[in-house]
Amino acid sequence: MTAVIRPWCLLVVVASGVLIGCSSDRDRQWYKPNANYTVDEFKRDRDGCTGKDKVLDEQCMKDRGWVPLTSDRTAPPKPTQNPRGPRY
Repeated sequence: MTAVIRPWCLLVVVASGVLIGCSSDRDRQWYKPNANYTVDEFKRDRDGCTGKDKVLDEQCMKDRGWVPLTSDRTAPPKPTQNPRGPRY
């Protein structure tokens, strides 16, 4: 006997994926360039830079020497096409 996936089960799985993929929270990873550090050091600095509202102050982390791995840069601009057309 084969398993039958009901349409509402598939809908729940797809909706969950969309909600997770489109969440507004940025999950940043931090590192200290040219430095050896431990997880405890990171946790200490992270906790020191987290306010009472449970939001991480990114500038505080940067002031302590941490650099985010994820970039805030937007996509590079698309190259403009030659008005006379492509070169051959």
